[in-house]
Amino acid sequence: LNSTTSSPVASAKNATTLTKTIAINTPGTYNVIARATSGTKTATQTSTISYLGQSTQTDYPGGIPQMGAKANSDGSVTFCLAAPDKSNVLIVGSWNEYDIATSQPMHYQDYNGNRYFWATISGLAADTDYPYYYLVDGQYKVGDPYANLVLDPWNDRYISPTVFPDIPPYPSDKVSDVPLAVYNSSINDYEWKIKNFKGVDQSALVIYELLIRDFNGTEGQSLGNGTIAGVMEKLDYLKELGVNAIELLPVMEFNGNNSWGYNPNFYFAPDKAYGTPDDYRKLVDAIHERGMAVILDVVFNQSDGLHPWYRMYDIDRNPFYNGTAPHSYSVLNDWNQDNQLVQQQFKDALIYWLTSYNADGFRFDLVKGLGSNQSYNATYDQSTNTWSGVTEDKTNAYNASRVARMKELHDAMRTVKPDAYFINEDLAGAKEENEMAEDNETNWANINNASCQFAMGWQSGSNLNRFYAPLDDNRIWGSTVSYSESHDEERMAYKCEQWGNTGIKGNVAMTMRRLGSVAAMMLMSPGAHMIWQFQEFGADETTKNSDGSNNTSPKKVVWNYLNDPDRAGLKQSYSELCAIRNGNPQMFKEGVTTVMSCDESNWANGRTIKLSNGTDELYCIVNPNITGSKAIDVPFAKDAAQYHLLSASYGVEPSLSGKSVTLPAGAYAVYGTAGMTDIEEIIDDVTPQVNVYG
Repeated sequence: LNSTTSSPVASAKNATTLTKTIAINTPGTYNVIARATSGTKTATQTSTISYLGQSTQTDYPGGIPQMGAKANSDGSVTFCLAAPDKSNVLIVGSWNEYDIATSQPMHYQDYNGNRYFWATISGLAADTDYPYYYLVDGQYKVGDPYANLVLDPWNDRYISPTVFPDIPPYPSDKVSDVPLAVYNSSINDYEWKIKNFKGVDQSALVIYELLIRDFNGTEGQSLGNGTIAGVMEKLDYLKELGVNAIELLPVMEFNGNNSWGYNPNFYFAPDKAYGTPDDYRKLVDAIHERGMAVILDVVFNQSDGLHPWYRMYDIDRNPFYNGTAPHSYSVLNDWNQDNQLVQQQFKDALIYWLTSYNADGFRFDLVKGLGSNQSYNATYDQSTNTWSGVTEDKTNAYNASRVARMKELHDAMRTVKPDAYFINEDLAGAKEENEMAEDNETNWANINNASCQFAMGWQSGSNLNRFYAPLDDNRIWGSTVSYSESHDEERMAYKCEQWGNTGIKGNVAMTMRRLGSVAAMMLMSPGAHMIWQFQEFGADETTKNSDGSNNTSPKKVVWNYLNDPDRAGLKQSYSELCAIRNGNPQMFKEGVTTVMSCDESNWANGRTIKLSNGTDELYCIVNPNITGSKAIDVPFAKDAAQYHLLSASYGVEPSLSGKSVTLPAGAYAVYGTAGMTDIEEIIDDVTPQVNVYG
């Protein structure tokens, strides 16, 4: 035992087997050494046994457990892990060279039906990285669910030092096969330049949906090597575009380095593939400096397989996860939404990102999966922790528990930032979403199919009145974030190239013109809207696999598209349309008289949007036809001389005469009264400059 120089605890001669029972009474690590000799040959094998000791019942300081690492006034740090149904947990850290033998068992406290394990560590130096992990019941090595930075033994080695300089090294000589949490007393210290940013009203948002991985990197290639530094270089471009918010696809620590981010493992740590924690904060500061808000996409339906609460249990006995989902939108590992610790984790994460990263709000992914388990009317098998009888109809039905759950999350956000943006990807019926809207939540409105139909030149299915919430099945005014493209939908330009009508397919100039008209009908409709990255200059790489599922592989970086005059013209149209909204907010607020004529019946004779507020009037006119100019009757309330052209399709000179506007096929024009502000600043020349953004 422990040394070959001590007396053996058991021995035998002329034998090939040896058995001995040893009583170990003191916690520690023991080496059992077996040595066999035959003639001049000797074979030795060592087995290591750790006797961990038992966690003892002692209340958390103050009596109420707080998950994660909490600094104390005396300089010590208290670490806490929720682990229901577990008997023993050790915290193993760099402060004692990850020595399990000298790791003190954590205390435990049973509180509100759950068991928490905690330990207070003294002597940790300020501003120093201390990686650590938890050893649960002597069997499961897991990270800390509340870690603010995570070291990955599999993927960190591939992160360039130019992206994350001085990344703490993974101690592979002492630890393996477990993500390590990093405690550092100053990890959340940052001197903010913009401390009290205030964005536009939620209903006035024009959001730019952005995936850092593909937004920048190697031009013309699909390497997925975008970084925060690259986004910083393009912020002036986004400001010029005129959007007032940037929505980042998920950036919480996800599995691997190449991802959309919808496979999170740790909800309190930024993923290192894009940069350091302070890089993220610098990005938020720089976005705020330019008058734009920051919205984070968060994934509370599922996690990947490295989340500590997933690894600590067999799935048939896991209190945190369902073995299979009770709803029809199962992705990866389905959270048990009825577990109070799961919900506490989500609320704490929202508060953390609002306060420690100065985020302005969130977009909640797959809200249809966030209802209570029983609300989906499926059948539960306790022996396997699985659900059967799951159907699409049950999942899509009105669900009061989803309404209640989102309100609970919203209430948590209000405790630190009452006016934070709240956006649901619910895609449910109007009754459910209107109840969410009554809590000042907005809901995604997917207008992709109708937008594609219009862009491709097909009248059928091209109703774009839904860009305006009251005409989207009577949703509450300003309660939707409507969009023609998103990361989940096919690119309009791709569909034009594949299935466009005669004169559109293969015709880039006409495709860009029609995409500009879609943008005009969207952005001239009151309410919040969203632009998916590169939509503004007609990105056309497919985003789907052959079976219709999302293709999440890296996409080409195509800033060089702006060298094409027609694509640059489309981008200029987006800039002008955003400028109209920004320069004339009185035309897009609640109470403005809005007349939308953009449905299928408004094809042959043209489409119009009329906004009027007092003496101010705004008109958007579109010729949906695929050939020929069209004189479109417009419900002008004043003489033609009272209106000024604010924006028009690239290369198009509309003609205003009396009560009609003449436009070529696929084109749009926007007119406003002289009383509207900054008209001359909004548009000086309909011909854009061709720029290289590389």
